[in-house]
Amino acid sequence: LEKGEPRNVCKRPGFVVNQQIGVCFMAIRILENFDGTRYAVESYHDGVFRVKAHELGNGHVEVTGVERTVWRELDWSQGMIQDHLDMLAQPENQVSDEEKRARSLEVAANRAKTRVRKLCKAMGADTLLTLTYKANQDDLSLCKAHLKEFVRRVRRLIPDFRAVAGFEKQKRGAWHVHLATVALPSSLKAKNGVKVKSWNVLRAVWRSVTKECGGNVDISAKKRNSQRTAARIASYISKYITKAFEEGEKWANRWTKFGDTDIPPPVDLGEFHALDEALKSAALVYMSGRVDTMHLSRWGDWFYFAFECQSIGQGGGG
Repeated sequence: LEKGEPRNVCKRPGFVVNQQIGVCFMAIRILENFDGTRYAVESYHDGVFRVKAHELGNGHVEVTGVERTVWRELDWSQGMIQDHLDMLAQPENQVSDEEKRARSLEVAANRAKTRVRKLCKAMGADTLLTLTYKANQDDLSLCKAHLKEFVRRVRRLIPDFRAVAGFEKQKRGAWHVHLATVALPSSLKAKNGVKVKSWNVLRAVWRSVTKECGGNVDISAKKRNSQRTAARIASYISKYITKAFEEGEKWANRWTKFGDTDIPPPVDLGEFHALDEALKSAALVYMSGRVDTMHLSRWGDWFYFAFECQSIGQGGGG
């Protein structure tokens, strides 16, 4: 870390330095060594973007760009450091426990949504099952137990059955499950050896698990020219993640997966010294792809592209 005074200018045109806000704005943190010595560091964005591409398989690619954060030690006395800590403690003490919990839930929900989205794409999900109850079954732990047993029985019929599941609570209070899966056969053998449509078999399995609670299975499979791609299915399931975090039991998992799905690591495309250069790198590398989703932060310090493409190009950063 370099030592120096706090920066009082921002290199990016149109931005004003504010010590209370991060992003392009300056942020100050107080660090403490094991021996109790404290020192102040500042962080700021320097306009250089690190761009990474994540090829998830099945024609799905996600590209992200994040502006680099630079850290520098400040030449502050211990008294200045204590004054800064006292200043930060005042607004923090005014935040209620409920607000702190809401912040934590939002972070956890976003992390879960990202994981679910990537799993669905890597798996190539093409079928969406919705497992419901006839009774007003409002016990999430029982719903999870029923789902686990349902998958166990289905694997007797489809040994390589894989799925990603999200839980949703209906207005009446009953839980139901959104289950993304892939390559569901059109028919399965019943106990008597006769081939039966797969959704009728799955419905029978779910009802055998739920028993007196009653149950039904709605199936939405990808059809020719359908818009229900793996990305759409992932988005559909992910949107319930936040809701489940708000309504689910404390510390309970709001989603789960069955079977192994490998997610390869992202590829580093390099550093780019301006936002427009970073955006061009994302667009040029995957010119054959269709942009499914695009996000650019309001401060211009990160962006996200989701592509659906037939072939993957290669490129690098400058």
